[in-house]
Amino acid sequence: MGGTPHKPYPKHVWSPSGGWWSQPRQWKRNTLIVGLGTSLVLAFIFKKSAELEQRTLYPRVWIPSMMWSKQFKTKDDPNFQPPKSL
Repeated sequence: MGGTPHKPYPKHVWSPSGGWWSQPRQWKRNTLIVGLGTSLVLAFIFKKSAELEQRTLYPRVWIPSMMWSKQFKTKDDPNFQPPKSL
């Protein structure tokens, strides 16, 4: 009853993914933990990068980082005209 047995395989095989017929315990939870950790690290890097971003020349065309860059939100230059999008 119940299908065929697994084919013979070498017992000494090792692989990072778990080897033959791998089904790690609680893989969904582990994947969620790694995903959340990665998201937190990327959010921190993005926030720090946006805080430190400084452009010496104004862009000739609109770029996405203008939405979150402090330099373009404060409008230091009274003659500054935002660039037109392409």
